[in-house]
Amino acid sequence: MKSLLGMMVSIGLCAVISAQAEDLLVEHFDDLVIDERLTLGQVVDITFERYPQNALITAFQEESKALEQRSSSWIAGYPMIYLQYIDDALLGRDDGITNVQSGYQVPLWMWGQKEASQKITEESKQAAEHYVVALKHEVAGLVRDSLWNLRLMENRRELARQIYEVAEKLTAVVRRRVELGDLARADELLAESDQLEKKTTLVQAEAEVMHARKAYQNLTRMNRAPRRLEEMLSKLRDLDERHPSLAASNASVERAQAEVEFTRLSKQGNQPTILVGTDSTQIDRQGTFGTGTNVVLQVPIGGDDWHAPQVAQANLMLNEKIVQRETLRRQLEKALHEAQHNLDVDRAALAIAERRKAIAETQINMSRIAFEAGEIALIDYLKIQAGAQSAIRDEAERAILVQKDTAVYNQVVGVMP
Repeated sequence: MKSLLGMMVSIGLCAVISAQAEDLLVEHFDDLVIDERLTLGQVVDITFERYPQNALITAFQEESKALEQRSSSWIAGYPMIYLQYIDDALLGRDDGITNVQSGYQVPLWMWGQKEASQKITEESKQAAEHYVVALKHEVAGLVRDSLWNLRLMENRRELARQIYEVAEKLTAVVRRRVELGDLARADELLAESDQLEKKTTLVQAEAEVMHARKAYQNLTRMNRAPRRLEEMLSKLRDLDERHPSLAASNASVERAQAEVEFTRLSKQGNQPTILVGTDSTQIDRQGTFGTGTNVVLQVPIGGDDWHAPQVAQANLMLNEKIVQRETLRRQLEKALHEAQHNLDVDRAALAIAERRKAIAETQINMSRIAFEAGEIALIDYLKIQAGAQSAIRDEAERAILVQKDTAVYNQVVGVMP
């Protein structure tokens, strides 16, 4: 019987995702091609381009253009054509007096209002730019999580497959020894039962791999994946305002602050206006006319009681943005602590797991020799084997988790792959 030691030593820290149909126990296959030239950064870029929220970027850009068009206009609102006709016949008189007034009326910028509008335009552009970076950073986190989850599932599947193959070989050896009268029939049933248990584990592991592949494909809309996922741990140890999410939140606050200032200077429905027009009057039946030019300037005075709700509403929006920013900051601080703690824990656990793996490999070899020599029973050999296999699985998984923790830490501090 081939030693399990040789089987387990050959297992790497992570499984290679096959681009061809594997020999599966369940006929359900989601193909995923490993592209040696594909990088993690490229996957993030492609996923970002296809991400549904990407449509909001165009909307933000269009809004910025519209705001820029408003702030660059020389008028402060909708222009109007003014036309007035007065005839004394309508009043029951018939003195032949008619009056026609016409003009073009345009709203004017109040003092500082145009500058406030320009400030909104500038802040909206900044907010849109930071939103793009923050959204891409969010996508990077999803891609990282999906790929590392896939790596874990592939590793579990590969280990389950090799453990099943060992159980299958062991069953064949036991069956042969039963035929030779070296072992009892009960030992054959025990070995077969253990093999079926390992087969069930393999079926479940295969299913988890297909689920992870489908999740990755659903996120990225790709059927290709990079081979190299490992990242260097960032040297950042604290959060700063350059973090994509914080920068976007700060830009949102600044935009809301500009809105408050613009609203304070803009009295809704009561904008200053100037009217330039003509006045034509017929003063008798003989057709005597009088003409002139009209210039009318309207300036709003007072009305703060009616304007206060609009300012209060804008200020409410500002405070909501501030609350969201501070909530985000606390969430990021908590996530940073957890990421650092998980990395430290998994590093320590990996060191322990590596020693346990070395012991397990020795135990497997020693127990195999003892079983073949008839010094221990099959059930005792299977118990030792199960414990050793668990230690080997733990070491392989901890090694992957340390790399995943590194990616999570980089994500939390705002580092893009």
